[in-house]
Amino acid sequence: MFKIFFYINELNNIHKENLNQLRNVNIIYRNYRKNDYFKNALIIANFCKKKKFKLYVSNDIKLARKINSHGLYIPSFNQLTQYKSIFEVIGSAHNEIQVRNKIQQGCKEIFISPIFNTKSGYNKVGKGLNFYRTHVFKYPKKVKVYALGGIDHNNFKKIILSGGCGFASINMIEKEMNSNLISQLNLIATNS
Repeated sequence: MFKIFFYINELNNIHKENLNQLRNVNIIYRNYRKNDYFKNALIIANFCKKKKFKLYVSNDIKLARKINSHGLYIPSFNQLTQYKSIFEVIGSAHNEIQVRNKIQQGCKEIFISPIFNTKSGYNKVGKGLNFYRTHVFKYPKKVKVYALGGIDHNNFKKIILSGGCGFASINMIEKEMNSNLISQLNLIATNS
């Protein structure tokens, strides 16, 4: 099983075009600017329901309940104690301390970031595949570990070859995907 997650803050035409061609992907709704927050959440929730994509809401358990999302995404900066939730809880981390914190918060899936160099937010130097592999194999019984940060159409195969079980991307979904990339993602993607 190989899971693919895409972060989006709205459902624009490029997102729709790409996502309408994909199967078995997961969506993380992350709208920190709160632009048309609830409206965008409803649009994305309805789209995900039609496409049978799992939807996770970032850092807002009330909204997650209101739109009946599949789960809750807890970003690395959220240090609150364990979430008691009817939702599947996933999160992100940048170091070992944050990974342990996410496990204590009840996360069953954790994104390690950044794996590759990225310009998301601000320029970040990637920690590399060895850093990722270490975490994939360190917690095989407790959590699933996914790659995040700088992942694009040129390097996502390295995640597969490294023994990883998935990745998340912010920027990959923002650009029109060619048919070759769509086919490759559909071959590997599962959302179970």
